[in-house]
Amino acid sequence: MSTERPSLPGFVETLNSGNLLQAMKLGREALKQFQQHQFNQYEEGAAVSGLVKERSTYIDQVLKKIWKHFIPESQNVALLAIGGYGRGELLPFSDIDILILIENEQLANENVSGFITFLWDLGFDLGHSVRTINDCFEEGQKDISTATSLLESRWITGEYELYQEMQTIWNNLTFWPSKDFFKAKVREQKNRHKRFNDTVYQLEPNVKESPGGLRDIQTIYWVAKRHFNASSINELIQHNFLSSEEFREIEAGYRYLNRVRFALHHMRCRKEDRLQFDNQQIIAESFGYQDTPEKMAVEQFMSSYYRNVHSVVKMNDILLQHFREELFKQDEPVITSVNRQFQVVDQYLDIKHPDVFKNNPTALLEVFIILENYPNIRGLRSNAIRSISEDLYLIDEDFRKDPINKALFLEIFRQPKRVNASVKRLHAYGILGAYLPAFQKITGLMQFNIFHAYTVDDHTILTIRNLRRFFVDEFAYEFPTAHQIATNICKPEILFLAGLFHDIAKGRGGSHEVLGAEEANEFAFRHNLSKKDGALLSWLVRQHLDFSSIAQKKDLSDPKVIHYFAELVGDQEHLDYLYLLTVADVCATSDDVWNDWKNSLFLELYNETSKALSEASNSPKNKTKKALQTQEKAKDLLSKRGLSSIDYQNFWNSLTGSEFFSRQSANDVARATKMLYNVNHDTPQIHLQAKTSKGAAELMLYLKDRDYLFAHIAYALDKLHFNVVEAKIFSTSDNMTLVIIHFLSEDYQSDIEEQDPQEIINFIAEQLNDSEIDPIEFRKTLNARRMRCFETPTEISFHKLNKHVTELSIHTKDVPGLLARIGCALKSCNIRLHDAKIHTVGEKAEDIFLISDIHNMAVDNSAKKEELTQALIALIEEDGKP
Repeated sequence: MSTERPSLPGFVETLNSGNLLQAMKLGREALKQFQQHQFNQYEEGAAVSGLVKERSTYIDQVLKKIWKHFIPESQNVALLAIGGYGRGELLPFSDIDILILIENEQLANENVSGFITFLWDLGFDLGHSVRTINDCFEEGQKDISTATSLLESRWITGEYELYQEMQTIWNNLTFWPSKDFFKAKVREQKNRHKRFNDTVYQLEPNVKESPGGLRDIQTIYWVAKRHFNASSINELIQHNFLSSEEFREIEAGYRYLNRVRFALHHMRCRKEDRLQFDNQQIIAESFGYQDTPEKMAVEQFMSSYYRNVHSVVKMNDILLQHFREELFKQDEPVITSVNRQFQVVDQYLDIKHPDVFKNNPTALLEVFIILENYPNIRGLRSNAIRSISEDLYLIDEDFRKDPINKALFLEIFRQPKRVNASVKRLHAYGILGAYLPAFQKITGLMQFNIFHAYTVDDHTILTIRNLRRFFVDEFAYEFPTAHQIATNICKPEILFLAGLFHDIAKGRGGSHEVLGAEEANEFAFRHNLSKKDGALLSWLVRQHLDFSSIAQKKDLSDPKVIHYFAELVGDQEHLDYLYLLTVADVCATSDDVWNDWKNSLFLELYNETSKALSEASNSPKNKTKKALQTQEKAKDLLSKRGLSSIDYQNFWNSLTGSEFFSRQSANDVARATKMLYNVNHDTPQIHLQAKTSKGAAELMLYLKDRDYLFAHIAYALDKLHFNVVEAKIFSTSDNMTLVIIHFLSEDYQSDIEEQDPQEIINFIAEQLNDSEIDPIEFRKTLNARRMRCFETPTEISFHKLNKHVTELSIHTKDVPGLLARIGCALKSCNIRLHDAKIHTVGEKAEDIFLISDIHNMAVDNSAKKEELTQALIALIEEDGKP
């Protein structure tokens, strides 16, 4: 049962007696009791909308009592609430924003100072300003945020007439006229949205500031208050700006977001507006969500959250567009007829009469063809957007079966321009989900991991955006190869549709690429695509994971890998389409996932496969032939640099038994040869290239043969906050070892050029002189806080490639110092490492290692594999907690 609301008599009586120290103690206790009282109410199911108003009213009473003690009635001073407090909405740990309005500067005396100091002593998180009316006018004119705080100010106590006089500044024609205020608030919102990548679907959204958050609703309120002097959004109904249904939708979104924000404050016992991973999990549980076989509780909660913010974005778009039309309408609007159903009004497309869509549901798709073909149209009028929303129910099974509608839907993807804008609008207005029920299932679907920064539907829209940009000359600089390939694509619409369907079956269980291919195949059949086009679309969806997986996990220097992939794609056309889809897909997962290293891997796989597909290609079919070709090309390069084969023959002979020549390019062989062919074997050689054509830094070591080099090098690079992405280790016949490692900076980007190469070399040399590695010193990663929220079991598997080499596959959480830990485990089990392919996907590491025993024989003994497995698990999981 709820506790009684705490009263203030003891605090007030002590305050009036002048015992400020005791009053401060009693005041703190009263505020603490009130806080707990509200939390008790919340836990018992009280509506948050009532709690935030109750808190605002309670703080009003506290401030009035304190004001009365410090400020004499004779002083012409007023106390105003501003910000959220001004709106009468206070979350448990929100700032208390106040404005003390004074008649002249002389009244800003020690009484006012004492009042403010006492509020600080009580523990208020106070935002305050002391201004005259003239100050308010001048500061408000300079800054839209200050002007907005004045707009929503609320009188608490003091000289009311002074507050009324301050309100008259809005009557001044030069003080933020409605048009200027609207432009400034829209610009402010756009800038705020840019900070969150202009998307609702953030990995860890900010309930207040992200697109679709509370600020978007407040922006509508501010514009309405300035233009109509409305005290609430509800009053917009009276001005025919808002329907009752739309108001209920906005109100529901506002209540939901405030509930989530209140839960964050309650859970963290501090001001918190970010829905971080750990917060998401706890709130999901507190809201009653439970894990199911299909969806985790946190994913269900976040899907609900995204649906609400999506609704807020839609209403924000409609109402701000409506305000724009109202504020900037001309006495004689410029109206151009498009056809019997649509017209352009002042550069915005509108319907000619309210029943356009009811009379002809096909117009729901036709509108997007018009937008794509009229470059001067800036968008839809709010009237048209509203009608689309109201008439979505018309998109039923009969609508989907209509041949005209099917043809129009395909035409949207076939237009030469504005495909991306149309797809975004199709989704934003709900048409995409209505026309494709399978897409509706992934709308707002959240994947609880670090790798996917967006929900599945938003990731899909971003993928199509990326694909479209490949075809635009203006963006050719972003992906030159992709742009060049795109210019030769015969049917871009198949590529865009593949982007639309590639993840459409996520969240169902099973392999989403297989189920998605079935959806794509059915779509192709229903929409009368040719057999060839339908097969290509279905194939792209089915294979959309393969290009990325092979590029990042397999040895691209192995002709067998290339020829396997060439057989998979079959011809150049399929390779071109798949390359474009893969690059667009990967870049749409998050802003941080793409880098120069990944780009080089993708290009290498694309180029090598193209060669293998060419009938005239002389590409080698095995490593032996490739090694010979590489040597011949390297000889020509070295000859041009003044070296004859007799100069470096001993160096090459020592490496003949390794895979050096089959796994390195001719340029790399020539470069390594020139650096190392004549060095003293007693002096370890360490060379560092801060930036290479592969988009990563390269570390090359050549030193006397010793085991467990990888463990020491990985440990050293980890201590330097670098991330290894590839390692190759070649043993020579004269007891030397050549190690070539590529690595990136801590955030997996390639730029380490600001660091002193010699310092890095010296540090690595020092670490190589140490015989032991202490795993306790492994560092924390940048994402250590996020990592704690995920459970990723360690999976270890072995695959014998030949009698000398075993492939070790490790899937685990990307814990701090993972590679160094793996190196330590290999060392403890007397295992040699020959190659490493490092692939990190968000919180997961999917790494491949080629290993042998100390005698260069494959690890095939069950006992040895079990020993290594246990050593790896011990170091990765037990010591690997971030």
